[in-house]
Amino acid sequence: MSDAVAVECGFCHKHFRLPPGVHAESVRCPHCKSVVRVSAAGDAGREAAGGRVAAEKANRDRVPLTVQHRGDPLSRGVRSRTVVIVWLSLLGVGFIAAAAGIYFLLMCGTATKGSGKGVRKAPATVSKTDTASGPAAAAPAAPAAAVAAAAPPPAPLAAEEDFTLKVERLLGGFKDGTVTYTVGHIKNNTGSVAKVIKVALGIADKEDKNLGEATQTILNLPAGATAPLVAEWVHAEGVIGRRWYPGYSVNPAGVPQDLPPVTCEDAVAIRDPNISSTTGKIKVRVTNQGATPLPQVQFYAILISPEGKMVGVVKATVDVQLPPKKPVDVSFPWTNCSGHLVHDVEVWAQAGM
Repeated sequence: MSDAVAVECGFCHKHFRLPPGVHAESVRCPHCKSVVRVSAAGDAGREAAGGRVAAEKANRDRVPLTVQHRGDPLSRGVRSRTVVIVWLSLLGVGFIAAAAGIYFLLMCGTATKGSGKGVRKAPATVSKTDTASGPAAAAPAAPAAAVAAAAPPPAPLAAEEDFTLKVERLLGGFKDGTVTYTVGHIKNNTGSVAKVIKVALGIADKEDKNLGEATQTILNLPAGATAPLVAEWVHAEGVIGRRWYPGYSVNPAGVPQDLPPVTCEDAVAIRDPNISSTTGKIKVRVTNQGATPLPQVQFYAILISPEGKMVGVVKATVDVQLPPKKPVDVSFPWTNCSGHLVHDVEVWAQAGM
């Protein structure tokens, strides 16, 4: 067997030996049964082949067992591709999850902004107005220093959410048809007393043509309180207003800011004995909350029907000595309203200006 030829299978790479004398023949591998072609070789070739086989066997015996049992390059390549595919799949799933999370956060943020948490809604019927109007507004501009020295400081405008101004209706027919009242309510939404509020309502006809302005000045409106609105518009006989555009300003120039507050209670409307009478009187108890006597009190009153409808108004100034902190009963008349409709009355009292 010393002349036997060592052959390596080209398919399974295992070695086997052939009997001497085999030249240029095709043989079958005893391990994988593949056909292996054996090339012709001389004795020197067979000896060289035998030497290579012996050297390879010696090297194989020196390699550690764990290295001998590692897979061939083909199997390692297959496992590497599988791992790559798995990692790519995991990365793809991760990207999809991250995109979904970002979309969800964006949607939540949009919903939070639109929900209005802390969003303050201004009343739809309230608008702000400037106190400057008429010919003075059209005068030529003066130097800034001269204007600052001569003109009083401008009246600050209230924020729209500070006061709720609600106009219910126009009531006309007073004083031979030359006075119309814009009737409603104004509420102080702030946390402090409003010293002076000037309500100015533009009056227009049904085609929005400007006809004039109804005004009322309210003094010392407490925080959270509501006062009746009886803004007076004086006009020529036969003029009829159909629309109104409400606005207001706080602390306007020319109105005293230190007038003491006046409170009222137990207001009643008493009609005349005649059931068809259009006159009557209002009785109310008023108290001067200041430290000095008041010589005059101004009243604004709204007459209410049994159905809760505003059917009449009164604006009156009464000369009476009001001592500090002492209630006093006061009465004043109302006219131009059908007496049998009056059921209740709302009254606002303040120091005369």
